[in-house]
Amino acid sequence: MSIAAKISAAELVGQVTDRYVNQYYEGILINAPGVTYQPGITTDADFLLDEVVEGTGGYYRQVIKYASGDVGTYADDGVALATKATVFAHDGGGTTMDFTHAALIKGTGNVVALGSNTARPTAAVNGTYTNIPVVTGQNGVGLTVDLTVTGSGVTLGDYSLTIVKPGYKYVAGDLLQIQEATLVSLGVVTAGAGSLTFSVGTATTGGGAVLAVAQTESAVALSAGNEAAFYWNLKQYGFYTV
Repeated sequence: MSIAAKISAAELVGQVTDRYVNQYYEGILINAPGVTYQPGITTDADFLLDEVVEGTGGYYRQVIKYASGDVGTYADDGVALATKATVFAHDGGGTTMDFTHAALIKGTGNVVALGSNTARPTAAVNGTYTNIPVVTGQNGVGLTVDLTVTGSGVTLGDYSLTIVKPGYKYVAGDLLQIQEATLVSLGVVTAGAGSLTFSVGTATTGGGAVLAVAQTESAVALSAGNEAAFYWNLKQYGFYTV
């Protein structure tokens, strides 16, 4: 005789929390006309070979992260996560951003923590400066930080950094820099003061698995500075009753 299995709301919430909270995912665009992604049949690695080339029309992966506050309560036979958006903006140049699918994949190389400061400008203006782009000589892309300067920036400890966008393709130990030209443009330092140098402390590893795929009705050629936005609504289903 078969027996109906039931799962508690608390267990279902726990499963969603364990799987998604503090995890990073990357929104990507795929240009594969005529291809239909089929979970369990399509090979992820082959599918990802058709990702739009970085920089084409301003294309870069968009990173999202789930926090504990993104986990909903049990309703409608499941537990939903907060809706997350990935927005791809065309750079306004002459090259179109062509794609047929949007996908969400497990993140890798997303910066979780920064390492210590290793070199600093000679002096700086106290204050907080937001969403500053970071450069690296390695493969990482897209990291931005907030910078707070105290003590007129005369010691390494006077520069405090907070991650805003975690980027992707970084590895622990990568050398990072906020260039002097950027600091000058923000009013942090004067010309000749030098750059701020630090490193990646920890970054995510082992990503790349496809979580979800949305296929467009027809091929898209994004141009003229327009944007394409995709909203991800993930939900873990289960049967709960009292």
